Amino acid sequence: MQLELRHLRYFLAVAEELNFSRAAERLHVAQPALSAQIKAFETLLGCELFRRTTRKVVLTPAGELLLPDAREIVGRADEVLAKLGALARGQSGALRVGFVAHAAGETGTEILRRFGDEFAAIDVELVEARTLEGSQQSVVDRETDAAFVWLPILHEELDSEGIAFERKLVAMSPEHRFAAKRAVAPDDLVDEPIVTPWERYSQETLKSWLGPFREGRKEFDVYAESVDECMNFVSRGLAVYCVPESVERFYGRPDVVFRPLIGVEPAGIALVWRRDTENPAVAKFVEVTRQVLRSEPEPAVSIKSRGR
Repeated sequence: MQLELRHLRYFLAVAEELNFSRAAERLHVAQPALSAQIKAFETLLGCELFRRTTRKVVLTPAGELLLPDAREIVGRADEVLAKLGALARGQSGALRVGFVAHAAGETGTEILRRFGDEFAAIDVELVEARTLEGSQQSVVDRETDAAFVWLPILHEELDSEGIAFERKLVAMSPEHRFAAKRAVAPDDLVDEPIVTPWERYSQETLKSWLGPFREGRKEFDVYAESVDECMNFVSRGLAVYCVPESVERFYGRPDVVFRPLIGVEPAGIALVWRRDTENPAVAKFVEVTRQVLRSEPEPAVSIKSRGR
């Protein structure tokens, strides 16, 4: 017979109670079975752990020697089991959350705050993508566990929870001729230089954001990747930039003005994750996201992945 953790648990119960009946009740076993287990343990060790009389039970010197080590071993084992159990329930571990620029805005901030409050044992790492599609790709490639993304959703592997819609705006230099307008129409932009990461975006993304005034890149359009890079071209009057309205809040600057783009669909935001994710913390993050959305005045939107 080999030493097992249950032997130490039985020993601890008797050593701390110094009474076989109370120890048996604590362990939820029959007293004869507990006595047999202790006897077998003593036989395995080759020494007595307890001296038993009709009136009391006391530890032998061997039992006194074993007691602190038994407590440490059982305590460490219980700690490991608790950690593994919490991990399996999604209550501890790590969660990598992707985002691009300002995606999810104040709602995303509230989701992360509440998740941190409810699941403090889960280490959350925020991972920024450089492009709209990069945040989705990071989840597909398992570089992140979930991500706040801008629509459209491009991958069959992803499941989603709609978060919000935002108006689309046109960012431009204050000296631009459209700066005097209260709003910009798609027809105004047909022959206007547009800055965006043209080569990095799929046709679905370009159609969603620029479709009303661009079927494809024109020779005078400008290429840039990050929001800051695009805004630099805008501030110099070299192009205009189609953005969701949260860009004005998060990236506003005195050398750029924003005007509403009318007659177009709003920009949609969603939380996405892989359907086959193996990280149980993802389900907890989705659950908190839905709780936050239920507390917001606007209901969540229903969003489907491509092909669904």
